[in-house]
Amino acid sequence: MLKNIRIATRKSPLALWQATKVSEMLKNIDNSINIEIIKITTSGDKILDKPLYDIGGKSLFLKELEQSLLKDECDIAVHSMKDMPAILHEDLAISAILKREDASDVLISKKYNSLKDFTKNSSIGTSSVRRICNLKYDYPNIHISDLRGNIDTRIDKVLNGEIDGIILAAAGVKRLGLEKYISSYLNKNMWIPAIGQGAIGIEIKKSNEKLNKFINKLNDEHTSICVNAEREISKFFNASCNTPIAAYAETNNNNIYITSMIGNIEGSKKIYSNKEGLLNNAQKIGYSLAIDLEKKGARDFL
Repeated sequence: MLKNIRIATRKSPLALWQATKVSEMLKNIDNSINIEIIKITTSGDKILDKPLYDIGGKSLFLKELEQSLLKDECDIAVHSMKDMPAILHEDLAISAILKREDASDVLISKKYNSLKDFTKNSSIGTSSVRRICNLKYDYPNIHISDLRGNIDTRIDKVLNGEIDGIILAAAGVKRLGLEKYISSYLNKNMWIPAIGQGAIGIEIKKSNEKLNKFINKLNDEHTSICVNAEREISKFFNASCNTPIAAYAETNNNNIYITSMIGNIEGSKKIYSNKEGLLNNAQKIGYSLAIDLEKKGARDFL
């Protein structure tokens, strides 16, 4: 029987919420297990004065956690699936993906109820190339400011009037109990979420078969199918942090519907595609959608 599980996580309030949630779920399976949460400061947490796409992207939030796994300094690492790279280290795997929260993006603003209400040169904060692409394409008059930091810190900048609005993932806002600040939800059909957005993943060493089998009990099959189908698109293009790419999968009975977007950082072009098919062919459908995007010229943006 397992006696101890060490969970590696970032120190941000959202990351700690996610690690605590995983801890509670594991305790519900076996309350006798001793669980230790190991807080790690990542490179992405240290470098806050530069845009993510200039310093290596979301992988900077993962590197130290994965090194801790590889060195056996922890047993599992908890991540937001939207931060996970297309290709994982050969010795690591995602053992479980938890049930997805709302995958939408949301606007938070004291002055405006929706993006269409923003006036010329109003300011909005984000560091996501996907969001930057969408803003430049759909709302070219809005001034975009690079904005990083914890969710509560960013919301404070809106409340203090330092910036007119910010765009965040609904999941993180809701998990921290801050949904009262949401001005509006962005339409997932046009403002397609980041791949894996709203889902929490548990990473583990492949060689730890006993723990892998135990952690897999937390896997939500529906979410896992959808997120892995979305990830087929990022794998196909080996998308980097500089690629405005999005995909979102939904199921209906035995069918899956996937929609995706790739654009350029200048916000002058966006390509959309969608596919539908049987649920048991989900990853093949994701791959087929990626080929369709390629035929439409997506490689030109990479």
